[in-house]
Parts: sequence; structure tokens; C-alpha cells
Amino acid sequence: MRTQYVLAIVLAALVTVAYFWLQTSQELLVPVTDWLFPSASGILSILAFLVVHKWGFRGKFGIVHLGLFAGFFMYFLGDTIWAIYETILQIEIPYPSPADAIYLASYIPIAIGIVQFLWSFRSGIKRQRSFAALAVGLLFVALICAFLIGPLVVSAEDSLTKTFDVAYPVLDSMLVVLALFMFMLFRGGRMAGSWLWISLGLLLSALADIMFSMGTLQGWYYSGHPIELIYLWGSIGLGLGFVEQRGDQLV
Repeated sequence: MRTQYVLAIVLAALVTVAYFWLQTSQELLVPVTDWLFPSASGILSILAFLVVHKWGFRGKFGIVHLGLFAGFFMYFLGDTIWAIYETILQIEIPYPSPADAIYLASYIPIAIGIVQFLWSFRSGIKRQRSFAALAVGLLFVALICAFLIGPLVVSAEDSLTKTFDVAYPVLDSMLVVLALFMFMLFRGGRMAGSWLWISLGLLLSALADIMFSMGTLQGWYYSGHPIELIYLWGSIGLGLGFVEQRGDQLV
């Protein structure tokens, strides 16, 4: 087993144990978990930047690498603002906030990068896999529309909150569909490693966002809730993808 896989497993286990231990300490739960997020997205930004630094901005994958770096750097900024609001300004669950505007903007470069990536390999995508990815994606979107977007629109108190409430699941659904296409494209392929990890990380990140929306809608979410582990596990998957991407010869 490669060293990075062992480290990833150990890190995932440590984060999981720490999260559940922190549930017993309300004084530490919010500040520790709040600053864990910008730490994770900051590391992702560095790893993504190292990929850009190695392969450059040119070539058909330049936009892909740059888009992923820009997106996760914006995530880092959003996570930092969220942590400042909760731990320094003492605003519990600051939603919506400037952090949310940055989070939503981060979808743009990530989506551009993934679309460019898929377009570069459009001739290699098998029709059966395309239909399977599209079918699963559309089913996911239908479920989100039925069980999340509708109730969010009805429950929102003001137009700004309603806009953010709807934007998150819509953009996450788009991200899920794109990540599924990535997964289907490289599943079992010769250069599958890094892109499979990246697609898995994106899927988990989108799922974490959707769980956050459900939690705020139903009132059971709180800062430091164990569902945040899904996002952190996704970050670990993305980190593995960027580490392996630096060694890929695909570009």
C-alpha cells in the first residue's frame, strides 16, 4: 500500500475519533472544528497549487488544474470567514454570510475545470457509462428537488436566505452529475487513480453541503455536528487526488 494511502487512512481515523470525542466538550467543539475546515481547505489549496505549478497553465489541462485550484482556494477563504464569524465575532451558524457568497462563487471555476476535463475525453466516454452517469445524476436531482429544494423555498424567511437555500442544492446537484461522469470515465482506466479520488472527493463534498442544507432546514444541525466528517473525508480524497496528480503522465 502506498504511503499516502496509509497516511490518509490514519488521518481519516484520527479526525473521526477527534470529532466524536469533541462532542463531549462543548467549549472545544466549535472553535476546534471551525478552524479545522480552513486548515483542510488550505492544505487542499496548496496541493492544488503544486499541481498547477508543475504542469503550468497551458495545454488542454491547464484550465482543469487552474479551475480546481481557484475553487478550493475560494473554499479556504469561505471557511476562514465562517470560522472568524463563529469563534471571534461569536455569531452562531453565520448563514447567510459573506462566506456563502464565496462558497457559491467557488462552484464556477470548479465546474469550468471539470467540463473542460470531460470535453477533452469526450471521445473516450462510452455511451453506456454516459447513460448510467446521467440516469443516476437525474435521479439524484429529482430527489433533491422533491425533498429539499421545495421545502427550503417554502421555509425561507427572506429573499436572500431563500436564494442561498436554493442555490446550494442546485449547484451541488450539478457537481454530483459532473463528478459521476468523471468517475464513470476513469473507472478501471489506466490513469484512473488521481481523477477517481478527485471525483470521489467532489461527491462527498457535495453530499456534505446537501446534508448541511437538510440540517439547517430541519433544525438538527449545529457547528461541529458529525455530518461535517463527510466534508473532511472528501477533503482527504481530494488531497490524495492532487498528490497523485503531480505524478500523472496524463497531461
